[in-house]
Amino acid sequence: MSIRIGILINDFDSLVPSQATASIISTLAAEDGETWVFGVADLGVNARGRVVARGRRLSRGMWHPQSAVDELRKASSETVVVEQLHGVLVRTNPPRDPRIGLHATALQLLRFVRDTGVVVINDPDGLKLASSKLYLALLPPFARPHTIASADPKELRQFVRGREGPSVLKPAVGTRGRRVFRVGPDEQNLNEIVEGLLEHGTVVAQEFVPAATLGDTRVIVVGGEVLAIDGVAAAVHRVPSRDDFRSNIHAGGEAQPGHVTPAMQRVIDAIGPLFVRHGLFMVGLDFIGDVVCEINAFSAGGFPDFERFTGKPFTREFVKRVRTHIEDSVMARAQAG
Repeated sequence: MSIRIGILINDFDSLVPSQATASIISTLAAEDGETWVFGVADLGVNARGRVVARGRRLSRGMWHPQSAVDELRKASSETVVVEQLHGVLVRTNPPRDPRIGLHATALQLLRFVRDTGVVVINDPDGLKLASSKLYLALLPPFARPHTIASADPKELRQFVRGREGPSVLKPAVGTRGRRVFRVGPDEQNLNEIVEGLLEHGTVVAQEFVPAATLGDTRVIVVGGEVLAIDGVAAAVHRVPSRDDFRSNIHAGGEAQPGHVTPAMQRVIDAIGPLFVRHGLFMVGLDFIGDVVCEINAFSAGGFPDFERFTGKPFTREFVKRVRTHIEDSVMARAQAG
């Protein structure tokens, strides 16, 4: 089936060849159909009430991520009616973009598009639910660290002071490990840390999981199940640097081969149906030990590392599953109509 797919990104200037999004775009362009790319500022509504985008089309062919990005940056924009696409793949990262209003509007417009029958991955309502670390509260207790979220400084201080071991404080909305603090019950600067974090909104307080000193494991889940090829999971272990407890690559963490333990699989089996119910077709789970500490629902990465360590074509497999999901949805709608 020849399908027309749009990919929503932050903007073309921030599209980097080394990231998973560029690999996904270039892989999609190798398939039969049309591949359109547009940023959050490119979406709008025309005089006829149709959702449109100033899109850039990547011609069909075998593209390398670098050449695909170069081609897109110099391509001319064309108006595409988004409702006439078969599917839209959301690869935005709102916390890395100060244009908060544009991202909110983009999700609203994608709701309109979804309601006309276009398949949106991930679903806009699901993305709204999972747009902050508060989504962890929906997981069963055994699947996550002991966690609270609050904008009350007194409650946050009580959480930290009341624990025997250290805690982690971080903004409910954030990325790349920024403004994440490990604090002990006797932390002298706790008031200043809490006040500084509250300037950015609600704060998440979590028990510090001792296994964090060994790093975390990013696992990709697609359709509620671990993305795997020949029994090899799309997983990477990230080890913190000597002078930092955070494993984020942007915070100095180092990527190493990873795997899914039986305990991790038990967690994924329990929460996979939740993602399916919320229309979260693809998510990245960050495990510390056997519990989930982060859920990445917008544009989870790691594909270059998965492929480098395993030799498995995970990007191609993910694109295959995206296309199958869209094709199945289109056929089901046609049969129902």
